Amino acid sequence: MALRPLRNATISFGLVSIPVRFYTATKSEDVHFHLLHESCGSRVNRKWWCPHHEKIVDSDELIRGYEISKNKYVTFTDDEMETLETDDNRAVEITEFVDLHEIDPVFFEKAYYLGPSAGGGKTYRLLSQAMKKQDKVAVARWIGGGKEHLVVLRPYEKGLILHTMFYADEVRDFDAIDIEEGPVREKEVQLAEMLINELTEKKFDPLQFKDEYRTRLLDRIRAKSKGKVFEAEEKEEEKGGEVIDIMEALRRSLDKGRAPRRAARNAPAKRRTTAHKKRKAS
Repeated sequence: MALRPLRNATISFGLVSIPVRFYTATKSEDVHFHLLHESCGSRVNRKWWCPHHEKIVDSDELIRGYEISKNKYVTFTDDEMETLETDDNRAVEITEFVDLHEIDPVFFEKAYYLGPSAGGGKTYRLLSQAMKKQDKVAVARWIGGGKEHLVVLRPYEKGLILHTMFYADEVRDFDAIDIEEGPVREKEVQLAEMLINELTEKKFDPLQFKDEYRTRLLDRIRAKSKGKVFEAEEKEEEKGGEVIDIMEALRRSLDKGRAPRRAARNAPAKRRTTAHKKRKAS
């Protein structure tokens, strides 16, 4: 099924302008539940309550308000908000090009496919191919959805993908978390490096990963819809913190990782040997 464009925009860098369309690049497959009234099973509705008039109000009676002091707001209607997004500032304005590894993934927020609008196909491909050859991504600014976004454009498949990003002041300081200090021995580091090497793959394959929790949940939903009853299992008491021998744990992890790899390497060889013996016998 063809994706429907969400909005139009223009990529601009230097004197070059490229008309593009936004498409949602990802979708959530999470299982969503509705809230029901337990006694009757009816789905409850969300209501907006006005404490001043002591009544429920409709959504078309609502406006946005920014609190500047206690119970004092500056208000904006939808039309007033839309005037902030003019045709001039809806451009995805490229400010610089950088190497992708220079941007930490913590800054990435959402992803959108970018497709060329009518008349923008050639310049669209030009930018995509030039960035791919230079192995660069573009940092840009874009206003949309009532916010100015910091974004990254990068070559993807046959075209471009756009990632909205968090600003630096939206990413919390890592030093705000507690980290227990403790000495690490060189032998422990070496064993950890060996384990990393054992588990390293040449290429990431996202198709090998499945949401097993979602599968179990959907199985449980299907079973309950057919009348099956499940009883909650009693949870075991959590044990206190145990002293772990890191060296022993690393060694066992290495042995555990090597066993399936040895089996995988040996399996093709055995098949080849068997086939060779059959050809020799014939």
